[in-house]
Amino acid sequence: MTTKHAQNAKRTAGRTILLGLVCGCCFLVFARGSSPLPEGRAAGNPVSSLIKALEVGRPVAFRGLTIVPVYRFDRAKSRDFAFLDEAVKNGWIEITEIEGGRVPQVKISNLSTRTIFLLGGEILTGAKQDRILASDVLLRPGTRNLVAPVYCVEHGRWTAASPAFSSKGNLGTFELRAKAQEKSGGAQSEIWDSVAAQNAKVGVVSPTGAYQDAYEHEGNKAQIEEIEKKMAAVPRLMTDTIGVVIGLSGRVIAADLFADPEMFRAQWPKILRSSALSALAERSETGLSRETAAGFLKALAGRSFQVKKALDLGQEHSCLDGAINVQALVLGQDVIHLAAFPQAKAAAEKEPESRLRVIRDEIGL
Repeated sequence: MTTKHAQNAKRTAGRTILLGLVCGCCFLVFARGSSPLPEGRAAGNPVSSLIKALEVGRPVAFRGLTIVPVYRFDRAKSRDFAFLDEAVKNGWIEITEIEGGRVPQVKISNLSTRTIFLLGGEILTGAKQDRILASDVLLRPGTRNLVAPVYCVEHGRWTAASPAFSSKGNLGTFELRAKAQEKSGGAQSEIWDSVAAQNAKVGVVSPTGAYQDAYEHEGNKAQIEEIEKKMAAVPRLMTDTIGVVIGLSGRVIAADLFADPEMFRAQWPKILRSSALSALAERSETGLSRETAAGFLKALAGRSFQVKKALDLGQEHSCLDGAINVQALVLGQDVIHLAAFPQAKAAAEKEPESRLRVIRDEIGL
C-alpha cells in the first residue's frame, strides 16, 4: 500500500470514530427550494443538518486561548457576498444614525448590486457613538433605510464624529456579542459594564468609555499581534474549514460556523482579534480539548429553535435556554452563519446521549 493510500485509509478510519447522530436518529433535511418556515417554533432544524456535516480538528493553544478548527466534510455551496469592510471601502453601504439619533438603532442602505453580509457583533465606528450590531444582517441589493438593532459601546460620547459609521475591522468580545445577541431589556447597561470591565482588565482608561480603545492602546497592540501571528494559520490547515470553537482557560467561550470556507476566512481575522483581546487578561494556560469542543457542537443540534424573519434576507433561528445562547441566520435551508455562546448553566448541564460526526484524523498536516 502506498503512503498516500495508507494516509487515506487512516483518514477514513478516523472518520468512523463516530460521535454520531443526535439520539441515534437522523434529522429531517429540507429539500432545497421548499417553502420557508413560518415564524414561531422551528418545525425542522437546519442547524442540526449542519452539525451532522461537521468534524473538529486539532486544537491550537497559546496563552490560555485555544482555537479548535471546524471542518465540513460535504461540499458547501459558495456564496458571493460582500462584507462590511469591503463595502465601506467601496462605498457600497451607508450606515447612519436615524434622524435625531437613537441609541438602540441605526439605518443601513445597500447602494450596490451585491448582497452584503454584516456579522453580528461587528463594531460600527463614528457617527454620534460607536455601536455593536446585535444580529447578523444579509442585505439584498438595493435595500434602503433598513432599521437595525445595535447597542452602544462608547458610553461617554454623543457628538457627531462623522456623518456615517465606518469600520476599523473589529468585533466585540465574546461577552459583548453574547449579550447583544440576547437582545434582553437590560442588555445595554450590561454591555456598558462589560466594556468598562474589559478596559480595566487590560489597563485601558478611555475618556469616552470606548470599547475600541482597548485595541488601540499601545500596551495591548504587541500582545494582540503576538497571539494573532501564533493563531493566524489555523483556518489554512484545511481548505474546508468553515468555523472555529474557541476556548479560554480550558472552557468553551464561543463557536462561529459559516456557510462556506470563503466566508469563514473573510471573518476570521476579526474573530481572532477579539479572542486575542479577551485572552490578554487570562492567567491560566489550560487548553480546550477537541472532545469538549465536539461536545459543545453536539449540544447545539439537540436544541429547539424559535424562527422569525431576519432583518432583510433570510430567517433568524434562535435558542436562549439558560445553557446555550445560539443564533443562526438561515437562507433557504442553508445556515449562513451561526454564533453560539455557553450560558451560566452550561457547566452543570448533562449532555444528552447523542452522536455527531467524527473527530478528524489530521494525518499529513
